[in-house]
Amino acid sequence: MTEKMGGRRVLLVSSAFLAAVVIAAIVVPLALYSGKVPGHAIAVSQPGQWQLGSDRIPPYENGIDSWVVGDELVLVNDTYAVAYARSDGKERWRIPSPSGHFCGASTSVVDNHIAVGYGDRCSSAAVLDVNAGKLLWQRAMPITSSGSPSEAKLDEHAVLEIVGGSVVVVHYQQLLGLDATTGAVRWSEVSPPTDEKVYSNCIPSDGVPRTADFVLLSHCSAKDSGEDLYVAVGVDPTTGKTKQHNEFVKSKSYLTMAWVSASPLVAYLSDASKGVYETLGDSLEPVSTIEAGDALNGFMGDDGFGYSLSGISNGTSHRRSRALVTGTTMIALTNPQKPNRLAAFDLHTGAKRWEAPAPGGGIVAAPLAVDHGQVIAVVSAGQDSPDQHIVKFSLDTGAVTPVRTVSLTGSGDRRLAPWFCRLFWADGAVFGVRGIYSGQSTALVFRLG
Repeated sequence: MTEKMGGRRVLLVSSAFLAAVVIAAIVVPLALYSGKVPGHAIAVSQPGQWQLGSDRIPPYENGIDSWVVGDELVLVNDTYAVAYARSDGKERWRIPSPSGHFCGASTSVVDNHIAVGYGDRCSSAAVLDVNAGKLLWQRAMPITSSGSPSEAKLDEHAVLEIVGGSVVVVHYQQLLGLDATTGAVRWSEVSPPTDEKVYSNCIPSDGVPRTADFVLLSHCSAKDSGEDLYVAVGVDPTTGKTKQHNEFVKSKSYLTMAWVSASPLVAYLSDASKGVYETLGDSLEPVSTIEAGDALNGFMGDDGFGYSLSGISNGTSHRRSRALVTGTTMIALTNPQKPNRLAAFDLHTGAKRWEAPAPGGGIVAAPLAVDHGQVIAVVSAGQDSPDQHIVKFSLDTGAVTPVRTVSLTGSGDRRLAPWFCRLFWADGAVFGVRGIYSGQSTALVFRLG
C-alpha cells in the first residue's frame, strides 16, 4: 500500500512491517556477543550510549539528509536543521526552515557548508555553515521551467550540490548555478541533454558532484522512435554547459532512478517489478550491469531519507541507498527488511564475489563502512528481539569476524528497526538518525557503543 507523507509517496510493504519500525529507548549497556559467531571480542572504548526520543526531538515528518561532521551529527529534515554532539547527544544548534519546508540538501559537506532548498515549491536556496549553525545567505531562485500551475506538483523537491565554487540546483527541467559564497545567480540552463535531433522531453532524476563536474541522471525519449533513454550527463558547474553525455539504458520504463555512488558512477534503476545497478566509466560509458531483483527480494534497500528507492515519487530529489561502494566493490542487501544476506559485487564485471548470511539468521540493516578490510554492518536479531549486533564481514570473503551486541528494549513492543534509519560508523561507534518520524517513536537520534 502507499502512504503520503509530507508531499512524498513512500511504498510500505505491509502494516506489520510498519508496526515493526518504531524505535525503542536505548537503556542496556554494551555487551559481548555470546552466540556461535567465531572471532574475538572487539576492544573499544565505551564513552556511553545515548538516545534522544520524542520528548527531546521537535516534531518532523521526513528526513532530508544527515551527516557526521567533526564531533557533530547533523540532520536536515523537512522542518528544521539541527546538530547534536556525538559524545553525549546534546543539541548544539537548531535552525527552522526560513519559509515552508526544507526540500533538498547536498549529499556532501564542503568546507563545513551544506546547500539546502526550502520554501513553497522548493523555490529558495541557502548555504548552511554547520560549524557556526547559521545560514550564510538565502535567496529566491529564478525557477522558470515548471510552466503552468498544473505542473507545480513536480516541483516540490530539488537536488542541490556544492561543486566548483557553485551551488548547482536541479529543479525539474531547469539547472541553476548559484555562487557558493554569495548566492548570486551565475547561470541558468534548461536541463540537458538538449540535442533536439536525438532527444525529447528530458527530465533529470538525480545529480551528484564529481571532482571537476556535476553528473545528471536523466530520463529522455528518443526523437525518432519514442523509446525510453536513460542518459548520464556531465555538466560544467561554472557555466552549466554540457561537457559529455552518454546513453546507458534503452527501451525500459523505470519509475525510480538514483545515483548510488559518484566514484565510480553507479546508478540504481527500477520499475514496479525489477531493478538494476549500472556502473559507468569516466566517459559515462556503461561498464557493467548487476541485476537487482524485485522490490521485496532484490539487492536494494533505502534508509528512509529522500525519496524511497522502493516508492513512486514526483519531482527531483536525492534517494539514499543502503548499497555501499568501496573501490571497485559494491556491498548490497539481498532483501531490505527480513532475514537477508550481505553480498559483494565486482563493479568491473558485475559478477558476485560473495554472499554471506547474517549471524543467527538476523536482518542486516546496512553496510556502513570498510575498516581495515572489514565491512562494518548492523544486524538486527529480528523484529521481535531487542538485540542489535555490530558485525564485521571480511571484504574479501564475507567471513564473519568479531561481533558485539547492543540490547535495545523499550515499553511494550517498541523496538529499534535500524533499516528505517540512516546509520554511520565513526570512532568505533554506530550513530543513527531516523528518516521518517511517525510520532510513535521513542528514539530518533542515537549512539550505539
